[in-house]
Amino acid sequence: MAENKKQVRPGGPHGRGHGYQRPQDLRGTVGKLLAYIGRYKAALIVVAVCLILSSVGSVAGSYFLKPALNHIVAGDFKGLFWMLVAMGGVFLASAGCSYAYSRLMVRISQRTVATLRQDLFNRLQTLPLRYFDTHQSGDLMSRFTNDMDTVSDMIGNSFASVVSNLITLVCTVFMLIYLNWALTLITFVFLGLMLLVVKGVGGRSRTSFQQQQAALGSLNGYIEEMIEGQKVIKVFNHEAAAKAGFTGVNDTYRDAATRAQAYAGAMMPAMGNLSHINYAITCCIGGLLAIRTGDLGGLSAFLQYTKQVSQPITQISQQVNTILSAVAGAERVFEIMEAQPEVDEGKV
Repeated sequence: MAENKKQVRPGGPHGRGHGYQRPQDLRGTVGKLLAYIGRYKAALIVVAVCLILSSVGSVAGSYFLKPALNHIVAGDFKGLFWMLVAMGGVFLASAGCSYAYSRLMVRISQRTVATLRQDLFNRLQTLPLRYFDTHQSGDLMSRFTNDMDTVSDMIGNSFASVVSNLITLVCTVFMLIYLNWALTLITFVFLGLMLLVVKGVGGRSRTSFQQQQAALGSLNGYIEEMIEGQKVIKVFNHEAAAKAGFTGVNDTYRDAATRAQAYAGAMMPAMGNLSHINYAITCCIGGLLAIRTGDLGGLSAFLQYTKQVSQPITQISQQVNTILSAVAGAERVFEIMEAQPEVDEGKV
């Protein structure tokens, strides 16, 4: 039963959590993951090129608003037509690159996780009996399922998303400075406020999600042990104690999940409200400047970038938690793969 098995956790018997905690060896675990992912170098080069073209194309497409509106104001509808054709071509190319790198990353992630899962299973066959005596069966199973799922999601979605959003953020800031450096100062002030929100709310959200996943691992392990030991529970009239134990583990998971979802849900409204305030102030000041300069198209393009600049930050802040959780899951997988196998000494 659950209480008869020693809880051996990452980092030793005094470890800092059951599972899904913040990785203890971030650099080392990432290096091991990259060794698996690096087997697909050619595909990764294509992914990198598509990521850059997709991000640059999405940012460049918004710039076409400036000449398009200026053509409308000037009554040059022929120039407007060709500008719209160019805009459509850029967006189509960007969408095609997005589709290409998404498909490639899914392929890379599934093949990487399949290899990782096979290596993990092979290592499991070489471990001594004492390893299974000191680890819950449910916890070991969760490394094949929950941990592998988080690693797969990170490789297939989160990693590419973070890189894409970083490129988009850099390109968007460059375009803001290029269009109007003075109005960009207002955007920088609100970007600083957004970073403070990400640091505060995002940090609490990350801690809560780590606690949620740790509680989930404990809950899975407890359920598996209780089901496995049902005969013993019945024979020794242990039902009440089993129910009480499950209630405690279940309540812990509920409280952690509630906190995690509350903080995660607060991130988007906070970032959205700051973005709206930034847009309103920029619109008012930019409108006064546009009256003086007559560059209505430049103002429209700048406001479009102002609305877009907060999106990469929000996306990155959300994906960071997923990446940390995936790296922590990979660390748990590599912990088994680095366990000392049973040595055949030629005697029983």
